[in-house]
This record gives sequence, C-alpha cells and structure tokens, in this order.
Amino acid sequence: PNEPQSPSPHCTMTMTINYGSCDDQNQIKPAKRISEETEGENPRTVTVSVLAVFLLTTVILFIVHIRHTPAPLGNTQFVDIALLTSAIMATTSVSKSVAPDPNAYPRRPFITKDGRNITLPVLGFPSVALAQYPNPADQSIANEAVRHAIEDLQISYFDVAPEYGDGVAQERLGPALEPFDRKRIFLAAKTMYRDSIGSAKDLANTLKALKTDHLDLYQFHSISTERDVEQILGEGGAMETFLNAKMEGKIRAIGFSAHSEPMAVRMIESGMVDTCMFPINFAAYHYGGVGQKVLTAAIENNVGIIALKSGARGRLTTENGEAVHVPKAFAHIPEFKRQEMIDYPVVTSKVHHTWYEPEDDPVELNRLVLWSLNQPGVTAVLPPGSLGLLDGISDMLRGKNQVPKFENKDMQHMMERYNDIVPIFHNRSISGTKVST
Repeated sequence: PNEPQSPSPHCTMTMTINYGSCDDQNQIKPAKRISEETEGENPRTVTVSVLAVFLLTTVILFIVHIRHTPAPLGNTQFVDIALLTSAIMATTSVSKSVAPDPNAYPRRPFITKDGRNITLPVLGFPSVALAQYPNPADQSIANEAVRHAIEDLQISYFDVAPEYGDGVAQERLGPALEPFDRKRIFLAAKTMYRDSIGSAKDLANTLKALKTDHLDLYQFHSISTERDVEQILGEGGAMETFLNAKMEGKIRAIGFSAHSEPMAVRMIESGMVDTCMFPINFAAYHYGGVGQKVLTAAIENNVGIIALKSGARGRLTTENGEAVHVPKAFAHIPEFKRQEMIDYPVVTSKVHHTWYEPEDDPVELNRLVLWSLNQPGVTAVLPPGSLGLLDGISDMLRGKNQVPKFENKDMQHMMERYNDIVPIFHNRSISGTKVST
C-alpha cells in the first residue's frame, strides 16, 4: 500500500481510539465558514426538528382528509396513503447529517484536465487506520472514527484501498459513511491489479464494500516498476478497465500512487492520468533525493498531487519495529505483491501500526505537514494512518482560507533533526522504492 500504512489482518490488534487534542469535545474548533448549515445550531438537531414538524403536519392533514371523506376506502385514499408514505420516506432520506462543511479547510485545484475544475480540501482521512479492526463486531469503532472525522473535524476527503488489511478498511469505511450525504464526500480508492480482468473485479468489490455506485477518483496502486507501467498501459491492461468505468460513470477521474520517481514521471507523462499520489516527504526530498522530479512533471502536465508520507520520520528496522507475517495467500492482494512483501520485508511501528516511523511530536509533525503542503504543485496531504495523530493536523488547518506558510526559519532545525535517519524513500537502490509495500 502506498499511503500511511497499516499491517495485514495477520498482524493487527484492536485498540481504543485516541483522538489526541480533541479528547475533550468542548475543545473542538468549529469551521469558521458555514455554507449550508445554520450558524450556531447543530445540523442534526435542525434536521430532526424540521422532520418532526413536517411529519406532524402531514399526519394532521391526512386525518382531516379521512374525516371529511365519507366514501369507503377506495383507490383515491390508497393514493393518499402512498403519497404520505412517499413524503415520509423522502423526508427521512434528507435527514442525513449535512456535515462536513465543504469549506472547512482551504481548497486547492486538483483535477483540472479537459476543462474541469475540481478542487479538494487540503487534508484527507487515512482510511488505512480502519484496517486495525478486522472483527465485524468492531464496526462501531470504525463508525465513531468516521463520525468524528466528518462531524467534529469536518473532513470530506476519504481515501482507501482493498490492500489495507486485505479488504478490512473498505469493509469498515462503507457502513461508516452511510449516515452522511454522499454528495459531500470525495471518495477515492485504488486497485493493485495491473490487468483489465483483475482490476474490473476489484472495482466491483470496492463499490459494493463502500456502498456506492461511483468513485470520485480511482487509482492504480503502488506503481514501482517498469513492468507495472507497461502492463497497466498495454493491451489488456488495467487502464482499459478505468476508461470503461469512467464512460459508465462508475469513476469520475483516473489517478495512481507510486513509490518510484521514474515510474511516477512515466505515468504522469503518459497523458492518461488526472492525479498522482507520491511521497512528498521532508527527509526523502532532502536526504533521499526523491520528489522534485515528480512535482515538476506534475506541474508541466497539469496533474494534481496528493502528498503521501508527509508526516514520516523515516524507515523502521527490525530493532525498532515489528516484522509483518505474510500469509500464503491474500483475498485482495495480487500474488506478485505478496511475493514482493517477502522479498522486501515490511516492518510496522510498535506504537502507531504504520509501515514507517511517523513523527509523533505534534509540533514537529505539523512542521512536516506544512512543508509538504507548501511545495509547488501539492494539492493535499494524507496524514499518518494513526488516528491519534489526526486531530493536531486538523486543528492547524481547519477554519482557514489558506494553508499557513512554512517558516523558513525552521529549515535548519529540521535538517538537523532528520539528518541521522534513513529516509522512508530514496534513490540509492531498488529497495528505496519498496518500503511500505
């Protein structure tokens, strides 16, 4: 997987959600710009009140109608009952929470090819964190995590993949999103399959799991080799599935995620993608030599960039992390990727369950995120896949018109802080593209 990572179900554990700086709900900062809610009122309260008044009025009118209709129950009154039922159902269908506020975060251009002008909030939700809950009985935990993100933090951009927990993350995300208005959610997903048949099946499974009829963005997941690119773009490749799905309205845009800078540039320059997810990380950029070529190519080719691993310190080792057990087969991960996980062993954090070492000092973490967001061409960031780190980043960005500027005075401090770590990605060897697979 290519985003803030979570291990497979074979190495996961259930844990209690810690929302960091928002543990005290009275401390939560509301969005300053309210476009579709009544300021000062809880959207659920407003919706329920309107619903109650409407239903009461409808029932009274119906009773009056019955009392003034002496004829036996006939077709006309069957129609009245049907209309009443339809009205109740219609009212119930709009009773979903109006959160999130689409203007709660700064928005930036993201999908701009072919005359489109789709913008995106600068902060997404790392749905990979939901892979920590493989037991269906834990759905309520996932529900609360998503509710907190949408109602309290006003996050509207969600990214997920079948590879996260071998299907677990998307299975938890789908039901958790149901109470909310789909039109207010930007939903992105991925496939690791490189062929048309496998990717088509994967897309169908993902749509079913997420309980939706379309994705706002569908992405080729974790591109790192020439074979990946050639198979995707070649005859019978996954691009055929993507183009067909786009014509059918099942996906709205085409993107990819990558770890290899040369392969990312090739995909960008193919002219067939709208977006790119790539590690725009301070240490990888300055000490690994990774990132600048992708940013340049994206700007030149009008491709939107999501910054991955922005909150990462560096790689984990078997000394400070835990090795991931690789099973004999996965349900949602192709065999070539399973073999890659064996050839390039994955290590997870003992604290955060991410597949790299995240920066867990809140001040330093925000510095890393701001640095990434201030790089030319970057639209948004996906934070580390640890729910306890999300609130502090949200607090820094929520309610603002623009992303705060990165303080140049912090540059020297950060260069010294990350000087002795191994970057999560680097161009020194092939293994530099394989961590966090």
